[in-house]
Amino acid sequence: MPKFIGSMKQLRYLDLSDSFQFAIVPHEWGNLTELEVLDLHGYYHPGAVDDFQWLSHLQALKYLDMSGIHVNKSGDFMQVISALPYLSHLSLSNCGLYNFHLSFDCLANSTALHLEYLDLSMNSLEGPIPSIPFQNMTSLQHLYLFSNSFNSLVPRWFNSLRSLVNLNLADNLLQSIEGGLFSFLREHTFLESLCLNVNELHEEIFSVEGSSSGLIGENFKQLRIGKNMLQGTLPDWLFHLKNLTVLDLSYNQLHGIIPSPYDWVCLRVLLLSVNQLTGNIPDAFGRLQVLSILDLSNNLLNGTIPQSLGQLQYLFSLDLSANSLRGTISKIHFSNLSKLQILDISNNHLAIEVDSDWIPPFNLQYMGMVSCKFGTEFPRWIRTQAGLTRISLSNASISGPIPKDIDLAMPHLTILNLNDNLLSGSIPTSICEMEQLYDLHLGRNELVGEIPTCWKESPKSLLDISSNKLSGVIPSSLGNLIRLTSLHLNNNKLQGGIPVTIKYCRNLRILDLGENKIASSVPHWIGPSFPLLQILRLRENMFNGSIPSQLCLLSALQILDMAVNNLTGTIPNCLGHMKGLKLNKSIDEGNSLASPDIPTTDWTQEHVEQVVKGVDLDYTTLDLKLMVNLDLSSNKLVGPILRELTLLSGLRGLNLSRNFLSGGIPTMIGDMRLLESLDLSNNHLSGTIPQSFSAFISLSKLDLSHNNFTGPIPKGNQIQTLDDPSIYADNPLLCGDPLQKKCPKAEAPRAPKEVANEEGKLEKVMFYIVIMLGFATGFWAVVGSLVYKKNWRQVYFNFVDRKVDMVYVIVAVKAAELRRRLRRV
Repeated sequence: MPKFIGSMKQLRYLDLSDSFQFAIVPHEWGNLTELEVLDLHGYYHPGAVDDFQWLSHLQALKYLDMSGIHVNKSGDFMQVISALPYLSHLSLSNCGLYNFHLSFDCLANSTALHLEYLDLSMNSLEGPIPSIPFQNMTSLQHLYLFSNSFNSLVPRWFNSLRSLVNLNLADNLLQSIEGGLFSFLREHTFLESLCLNVNELHEEIFSVEGSSSGLIGENFKQLRIGKNMLQGTLPDWLFHLKNLTVLDLSYNQLHGIIPSPYDWVCLRVLLLSVNQLTGNIPDAFGRLQVLSILDLSNNLLNGTIPQSLGQLQYLFSLDLSANSLRGTISKIHFSNLSKLQILDISNNHLAIEVDSDWIPPFNLQYMGMVSCKFGTEFPRWIRTQAGLTRISLSNASISGPIPKDIDLAMPHLTILNLNDNLLSGSIPTSICEMEQLYDLHLGRNELVGEIPTCWKESPKSLLDISSNKLSGVIPSSLGNLIRLTSLHLNNNKLQGGIPVTIKYCRNLRILDLGENKIASSVPHWIGPSFPLLQILRLRENMFNGSIPSQLCLLSALQILDMAVNNLTGTIPNCLGHMKGLKLNKSIDEGNSLASPDIPTTDWTQEHVEQVVKGVDLDYTTLDLKLMVNLDLSSNKLVGPILRELTLLSGLRGLNLSRNFLSGGIPTMIGDMRLLESLDLSNNHLSGTIPQSFSAFISLSKLDLSHNNFTGPIPKGNQIQTLDDPSIYADNPLLCGDPLQKKCPKAEAPRAPKEVANEEGKLEKVMFYIVIMLGFATGFWAVVGSLVYKKNWRQVYFNFVDRKVDMVYVIVAVKAAELRRRLRRV
């Protein structure tokens, strides 16, 4: 830091925020004795300072912001701060503070009493909130302690801070409020804002101890207790806070109805989402004339949407999604919503009925109407929303063609979701001109024709045109979408091969070309081209030739589905070394397979079909994230099942059925303990079923039918619950349960007991051998030394003679004493 600043002795204001990453502040800065405001915060470029002694000379300082400047565990830092007599504003957010920084008695002196603003957020403070130094700061108006690790409770001694206006304790580990929320608010008459978001408050903190007749201060305006574990119903006193402007109780476990908010005349923000609230939406919400944000999503609300909501002229965001609301939405519901920009009424039971020439009073940025029934062609009024950036209209019964001028009508779209509708016609080439588009969802419609060949750089993330009636070849221009992460072309009528230009989409995580008529060999370049690929789906095509070993380079792959093709040759042994199909033991979050080097995928936007346990299932969100499957069924593969495949410890599904595989099942197949589905049916496999089958813990679907297995069926653990005889059908030399054919002599051997008996016998033999070796070693160590050392032998026998004489004398003396006693008797 420049020394010359220290020469400006009359300087009163100094702002060097975001100016350095590490600095040694020259001691000359201590000459700034007139300085009143010093701002060194590093929010964007965090820095560090080692020496703080210069601060103690700034005796006129009133405002100090060192947020983001790490104190490097300097023990004298807070002592220096306490020496500033006029300091009223102190910001130390993200300074690397620990509890020992607050343990100095000096913090309870007169300096602390003058503080009006204190920010200690985003540090490493932990344990219960300490009474020292905060309890003595009676002038404190603003206290920020969020993003620490404070636990236990919100203490009652906060009542001594009578001037407190703003208290933020969010993002800690607090579990309760001492005395309850009502008492806390009633005793802080000047309090305007209380934030307890993201804690662990789990009790019914709305309960009232004693009488609830006392009034909460008229200054109170903002209450945020979202993302906790609050229980119970909404209290009556909460709806009488006349000056309340913000109420956030989202992401809790609240239940019951929403009372009518007649006194909330100042309310601007109401967040009650992700609870278990029931009943109707109160019609009185339409009287909250200054309300700008209303979020009641993800509850159990029913009934209709009140038409009175259409009178909220300042409403900016309305989210009623994921409830059980019913009825018809008309233009009356939107009549006065001129400021509305965010609308989401998705996933209810609503129908939209407006005139075809209706022009809305609003200009939306986001529209969510998933599962709302339009029953018309693409609504004309939606095309008037030129400001839209995201639109979700999936499963909305929209028919007809996609508007050809969609790029001009909505030029700012980043997400367009029209999945699961009745759209027909071809995909307009104008979509290629939507330069800001990231996600395009047109799957599961009735689109026909060829895929446009005009692709440039958009969509930048996801392209889903699956489950339509598209024909022709895969256009090479798709290779221009170099930022694409998901490509879904499955379930169409596409022909030809995979264009080599696709290899330029190196960011692909999902490549789904299944259920088409693609006839070519599997390209060798797929393996080295997609280092991040997690799902490769080529099933139900006409791929031929062998499985290229280069696919083993797909280290992140979780699902490899090449079933129902014409593949020949053997299974490459390198498949057993694919990291994405193995359990990552370095991660302790469940059965995680994700590598820390692989960017995460937004699975909430994905949809992939997989045949598992004999059923065609749709996998989305978390299910898809956890699914790990290898399906090579219904091909013409030959050769054995390689033992390397048993190294794939993360597999949940393995299907090699309907091939021409021969040989036996690898004996270590039980190492694949997470398998839920195993299908080896309709091959030429032989030999016995390995006893390691008893190691499976999750297996619920097994099919070994139509092979040549012999011998007894193993017993033990999960396999005994699979008692359907069809599992082993058409294996005439198999015997044992659940087949009616019993084994000739005894039941199937239980390998674990045999192994245990063999190990016990071996341990017993080793025990006796060690005893014998020990005895022999000790015996010859003593006897051998006496045989070969004459002087040792003489000394030893002299010692023995003396001991024998000593024992003889002791015995003779004791015997004489005993005879004397007997004579006296």
